[in-house]
Amino acid sequence: MRIHVIVLLYVALLAGEIAWQGVAPLIPTYIEAYNLTPSQGSMMLAIASLGILLASLPAGYMTSRVSPRHLTYASLALMCIGLAGQAVAINYAFIIANRLLFGFGFGVLWVALIAWLADAAGDQSARVLSGSTVIAGLGGIFGPAYAGTVAHSFSLEAPFIGLSVLLVVLLILLVLDDSGTGVEREIAPPTRELLRATHSDPDLSVMMLITIGAAVVWMTADFLVPLRLSVHGYNEAQIGVIFSLASLCFVCTSAFVSRKAEQWRQIRIVAGSLAGLGIGTLMPTIFPGTAAAFIFLGGATIASGVSAALSFPFGLLAVERGTVTVGVMSALANIIWSICGLLGPLLGGLSTQAIGDQAAFGLLASVALLMSWLIYRQRNKPRPTPIELGDVRS
Repeated sequence: MRIHVIVLLYVALLAGEIAWQGVAPLIPTYIEAYNLTPSQGSMMLAIASLGILLASLPAGYMTSRVSPRHLTYASLALMCIGLAGQAVAINYAFIIANRLLFGFGFGVLWVALIAWLADAAGDQSARVLSGSTVIAGLGGIFGPAYAGTVAHSFSLEAPFIGLSVLLVVLLILLVLDDSGTGVEREIAPPTRELLRATHSDPDLSVMMLITIGAAVVWMTADFLVPLRLSVHGYNEAQIGVIFSLASLCFVCTSAFVSRKAEQWRQIRIVAGSLAGLGIGTLMPTIFPGTAAAFIFLGGATIASGVSAALSFPFGLLAVERGTVTVGVMSALANIIWSICGLLGPLLGGLSTQAIGDQAAFGLLASVALLMSWLIYRQRNKPRPTPIELGDVRS
């Protein structure tokens, strides 16, 4: 196991998550500064997810032609350009264009970096890939607090300047790495076989259902909760700190689960955690105040920390059987997150304008509970026989 490579890749992932999640507490300020509607403000969250969506599956298949190492280099460069462009943006349209570019680079990063991590981790890949969930949670801790505090103290542009500089440093360090990891190309299955595998392999289905449940709730709540808090007088720095504390619960939970990923990789555990997520989301559905939002953030982060930490370990079972490669597995998860990140804030913004945020939270609760039930149904389905990826081409 190449620990120094894993650390560098974790930090790169952390920087990307900070850049992605950190924008949430700034949305009310952007709405005021650029005289935007709630729907236009939600687009700042959604457009990066569109970039991730456009990049994910092509990047998964690119790992059969380009090494994960070189794809990681390219992704970091794109993210740097997007963040620097957002920092010098002259209008709303320019901000949207650069958020899209950043999202495209971030989508490639998740696919390439996960494949490189699996190579660098060796026989510890389940534990290391599960740890990527912890890193994403750390992005939720530091991102909102960092962006909110720096923007409040200096300017809206300052957080993105700092992140672009950090990514340049990481890119240089990774280029100089001589471990020999991340250079092997993967053999991706044909698209038809991949689509068949997403419903024929129960463990891959579980991974995707976990991701849907967590992504739908959090990518929409990232927009709904700051708006509710802002209406009740909280500024961007305070909202950032609140989100960071909630993410701390997520990280502590997922870090604990990641250490026992193979033992905890059970249907009943992930189904129960998503049921808990749905129940927690009912609080802001029933009660309109900030107290309900705080209870949601506390309880739901713990429930989603359990399920999210076990997502990739379930996907790795499909990888071990030859159903998919690590890169394609990561791409599928990326696609789900990006679709939810694209539609969630937009639908959240539209529903808030039309009927209020309580109804939107109710829809999120129903999705989480539905995913819990669908996962539980996978418990007795037969697992396919292990195959070699090359066999699907014959």
